[in-house]
Amino acid sequence: MQMLKAAAGLTLAAIAASAHAAEAISTTAGAAPLTPREMFLAAAIAAMIACGLTSFFLAGRTSERTHVALAMLVVLIGAFCLFTLFGLAGRDYPALGALVVLGLIGLFKLMNQFEIRRGPRR
Repeated sequence: MQMLKAAAGLTLAAIAASAHAAEAISTTAGAAPLTPREMFLAAAIAAMIACGLTSFFLAGRTSERTHVALAMLVVLIGAFCLFTLFGLAGRDYPALGALVVLGLIGLFKLMNQFEIRRGPRR
């Protein structure tokens, strides 16, 4: 339990540090300031890295279900990053908008499959 709390604290610290680093980068002289979208994507990438590191450091200490949950969290974060990047492109290109909607339906179907408890394999 303490290991899980330590991993959660490490994850939050990594996300906070990345947000602070993005803010520090945006205020340096001579560099173009980062947009809110770029800072969101940087924080999301840091969260994905933190989930991967947490899964790595908890290897052998937690159940397979915990590792699957962390992997699904990385997929969810990555999907919403792509939605942030390409979500509004559907206004200009209806086919791309349809692909975004289909991608979201697929994502939520995948998340639903994770929530359904499967019986043990025979």
